[in-house]
Amino acid sequence: LLIVFAAMFVVIARNPAGNRDLIPYGVLLKLSYCGVVSFYWATTGISYMWKPFCVLDLVFMVLFIWAWKALPRNRF
Repeated sequence: LLIVFAAMFVVIARNPAGNRDLIPYGVLLKLSYCGVVSFYWATTGISYMWKPFCVLDLVFMVLFIWAWKALPRNRF
């Protein structure tokens, strides 16, 4: 699954404006991961190894949302 999303991110990076409609899927991936990690972090505890990735994914999620809003909408 991660390799599929990585391929999608490469496609988006090559042509952000043309693939603007794929960015929300990246946001949902980041939201899903951060949601799971944050839930376990707050309730039962989680290994330290996963915490930096959660924080970084939150940053990337914000950047994805910013890029999505900054890019022109497709008129097709």
